[in-house]
Amino acid sequence: MHSRQFTTEASAVPGTDRPSLFDVIIAGCGPTGAMLAAELRLHDVRVLVLEKDTEPTSFARIVGLHVRSIELMAMRGLLERVRERGRQRPAGGFFAAIDKPAPEGLDTAHAYLLGIPQPVIVGLLEEHAIALGARVRRGAAVAGVTQDEEGVTVELADGERVRARYLVGCDGGRSTVRKLLGVGFPGESRGPRR
Repeated sequence: MHSRQFTTEASAVPGTDRPSLFDVIIAGCGPTGAMLAAELRLHDVRVLVLEKDTEPTSFARIVGLHVRSIELMAMRGLLERVRERGRQRPAGGFFAAIDKPAPEGLDTAHAYLLGIPQPVIVGLLEEHAIALGARVRRGAAVAGVTQDEEGVTVELADGERVRARYLVGCDGGRSTVRKLLGVGFPGESRGPRR
């Protein structure tokens, strides 16, 4: 089995005028993009996260974590930091003016919900990804994508080009990456229009 060591820094593509090469470029530094970057870094994958916004968003698209997300935070050693900033609530619910009690016998050590605004979660996950060696560039909007046999070149809005073996679109319901690739979105996006 061949094992390859990765570094956090991109490397120039030898013998070409191609831009620096990462293993993975992630478009979008929301909770999904930041968590993916951290997970990839746990496997020594060179990761660049491109986020179009210059500052973290101040409004919340999500306001809490459910059981499985809480379990994942615990598995990665992040739960205490997240719990310090959130508010624990019962796993029950409320639907159509009817109280729904918490399910009994959940096979988890975390049978509760955790109220925590998305900007807080994103900040914690971004810090975690950076601490593991991911590079995050804010104010770096994806404007174009070209693919060849060896990878993908991402053109940024300012004309800069970055290159990776893979590109992952974690840039939301109105994903620029998805639109550039011609991939449909048959679902509905209910977030604020930006």
